[in-house]
Amino acid sequence: MKVNEAAFVSTTSVAAELFVVAKVARAMSISVKNAKAIANRAGAKARGFSPITDFIDEMSIETMKLVNLINHDSIELSRVAINELRIRDAVLKFQKVKEIASDAKYISTLSDSISRLRKLQNEERTKLFSYARKLKDLMDDISQRMSVASVIVSNSRIEAVNAEEYRSNLESIANDIENACQTIRDRVNSSEQRLESAIQQWKGCTVNESY
Repeated sequence: MKVNEAAFVSTTSVAAELFVVAKVARAMSISVKNAKAIANRAGAKARGFSPITDFIDEMSIETMKLVNLINHDSIELSRVAINELRIRDAVLKFQKVKEIASDAKYISTLSDSISRLRKLQNEERTKLFSYARKLKDLMDDISQRMSVASVIVSNSRIEAVNAEEYRSNLESIANDIENACQTIRDRVNSSEQRLESAIQQWKGCTVNESY
């Protein structure tokens, strides 16, 4: 993978995965609301189910908020990556000019320009890795929340046993929520892997790399 491809893989791939994550989180929130409605009808038979659905509903809402934050930071990451690439391209072109016209009268001023560009490039690279770390932390947060939610869903099945005629409906919704949690974890893990791949590409490239 060339450096320009690495610059965009983290944003385009992550954006595609996040679209699915947001969609699944919304569906999970709807499933939880359905579970709440059934628990309300069941009354005392599903008394222990309501706190569980409240918790998972709150978690699905927080997940959607985290997705929005990741979307924002991934856009910023893309912007910084593009700037870094443009500066890298300018440095390469200036270096070629310097090599070709090494005897030119004012060639030393070109060296100053290259130094300034390299400083800007380092600044952009620092921002780039900062946004990448923020994205990874946010993704880790979502993944951990889904792990907790899966445990809570397991507990909800125990409570559903006491719901008698409502048991099958509550267990079916619990299965839907558990599948949603797993899907979100899988998508987020995939995004993290692609982001990590891009980070390694950025770390491995040098100012003299052709692309």
